Order: sequence, then structure tokens, then C-alpha cells
Amino acid sequence: MQAVKLSPDGPPVTNSDGIVRILTKATDAQIAEKTLPDEDAVADFRLSTDAINYHRIEWRLREEMESIPEAVLPNVRKKLCGKRGYDPEEFDAALIATKERPRLPYGWTAMDLAQRRLAAKPIRLLNPELEVSRYAKGIIGLAIYLQEIQKDQPILLPVEQVRGWLAAKKVVVAGTITKLVGLGILEMTKPEYNTGSAREFRFRGVEGKDYVLEGGGPKGAKRVKPGKDGG
Repeated sequence: MQAVKLSPDGPPVTNSDGIVRILTKATDAQIAEKTLPDEDAVADFRLSTDAINYHRIEWRLREEMESIPEAVLPNVRKKLCGKRGYDPEEFDAALIATKERPRLPYGWTAMDLAQRRLAAKPIRLLNPELEVSRYAKGIIGLAIYLQEIQKDQPILLPVEQVRGWLAAKKVVVAGTITKLVGLGILEMTKPEYNTGSAREFRFRGVEGKDYVLEGGGPKGAKRVKPGKDGG
């Protein structure tokens, strides 16, 4: 199996044993943060959380690898059930029940996933006022995929993260975002905000009018180091 670094502070995983170790450690940490009334509640939460973390890790592997070796995921399920004492049918039922619950791949924030999708499907801007601006192209590209991830919820464009990815000065990113708001491509959903927090936006650009998707990948952009696990 191709090595995948699921945890920024741990070694890459290369087999099903490594995946099970990461998965159970993540679930155990989530249980430790909960106040649950009894052992039955703990067991129920452990099963559902293991299932969610399985989906999130599978999603991450599919994002990072061209193909997952055929035996890996069945082995993860088998070894996880053995370690936890789950009946395989019980765990499969939990997988079905939690299939739609993960919001992000394991270990990635929405920004990490948006960057990945933008690398796979970059954009070209159609507005003559913006088409030569790599800053506008980068910010709009991130906004497109962040809105896709967030669906009908507002998106965040943290200036510090965006500037790191674009290798740009903070004031340039802030000014470009303000310009995009003025053009109606971004809508600021909360004009008031606390210093140090990220403003909330909705992406209002229209494909075919403001931008088109292209093939290939972006050049010269820096990858932001993945943040803490994002949901």
C-alpha cells in the first residue's frame, strides 16, 4: 500500500494495521472528551464513532491514492472488529447508518480539501478585470470548492491561511477579498466580526459568467500545512 500520512505528528501508514491503530486512537480520544452516563452509552458511542472514522479514513485514502489495494479496507474492517469485539454484521450496520455523516476526510480541514480539489480542477476567470490576477484566481478557486463542501452554509477565508497558500502579503489578500465582495462574487454574511477571527462569506460567482473549470493543476502555489482535524 502507498504510504499515507494520516496524522501530521505520526508516521505514515502503509497497511491495515496502521489504519486500525490510527482509527481506534482517534475514537478513544473522542470518547475521553465525552461525559457518557454508563457503559452502554460508551459502547454505542464507540461503535458509531468507529464507523464515522472508518468512512473519513476511507475518504482520505481515496483522495490521496490513485487506487486502494483491494484487500486493505476488508482487512481494516476485520481487524477493527477483532480488536473491538464487534460482530461484523453489527459494524456493517453502523457503517450504513453513518455513511452520510462525515463532512471531511480524516485529518483535513475544509481548506485542505478545497486546495486538493482546486489542484485537480483549476479555474480560469472570465471577468477582464480579474483574469490576470493570480490572487483573485486563487481566492475564487478556494471559494468555489469551500462552498461546494459547505453546501448552503457560509464559508471561511482565513487571511493567514490564504496568504500562506498564495505566497502573498496579508494586505494583498485582504484587498482582493474586498474587491471580490464589491464585484458581488463574494457576499459577506457577517459584516461585523471580532479581530483575529475569519469573516464568513458565501460564494456568489456563476460558472460560465465569472469562471470556467480547466484541466491540469495550479503552479507555484504553496500547500498549507493541514490543520487540526476538521469535523
